Amino acid sequence: MVTFYYHSPWLPRAFARRRAHPGKTRPLLQGDQDWWQLADAITKEDLESAVRHNAAAHDAHRLHVSASPIPCIGAVTTAPVVLLLPFPALESAWTPDDYRFTSAGWPLGTLHPNAQTALRDRWRSRLAALVNRFGPHHVANSIACVFLTPWCSGANVTGLVRLPSRRRMLDLAAAAAARDALLVAIGDEHVWTEHPHIAALPFTRRFVARPWRASELSPATLGDDAWTAICQRVAIHAWI
Repeated sequence: MVTFYYHSPWLPRAFARRRAHPGKTRPLLQGDQDWWQLADAITKEDLESAVRHNAAAHDAHRLHVSASPIPCIGAVTTAPVVLLLPFPALESAWTPDDYRFTSAGWPLGTLHPNAQTALRDRWRSRLAALVNRFGPHHVANSIACVFLTPWCSGANVTGLVRLPSRRRMLDLAAAAAARDALLVAIGDEHVWTEHPHIAALPFTRRFVARPWRASELSPATLGDDAWTAICQRVAIHAWI
């Protein structure tokens, strides 16, 4: 097992303190003070680069800088399974604000019955195999997500722009690995293995949904061994 603990200057101080005292860990959730602190820090360091990128980008690849970034969703400091996605996808049926829906007891708010319908349906489809097995409430407490490029856009811009916040996002994913979470890359895993601690994870801790364009978590996209490991972690996760 690869276990590592570190204090990253790229994460909020309050979040770093949680790493030093795992017994006092509580979720980093949309809407809480630490989440907004992280979003504000990303805005300050990314804005100039993002605006410069938008000036030359096609419409689908423009970053929605008029809304604050979405660094992560779900209980990223406690969920046993953390998804690694390239960006928070934006479609005409929902807005960046819809990612920030919150409801007590539902850290992954996109699964809540009252979440914006189109975005909820997208995430329930992505996690359908787990939701059918464990129910949406349990899954909402067991699955979190980190976005490498934390700005909403209509298409993946990971290969087109490297924002200053990239290091923060890699550190956030590595911090999840440090507490023994399983990491699941949806899309290109190599962008995440830029972080040495993520690259060092054994294949029993770091999985990839294949084919690489697949966005659903299931035995078909992950393989039986990875699927079994994820289900075992979700099944025993207690959040109360």
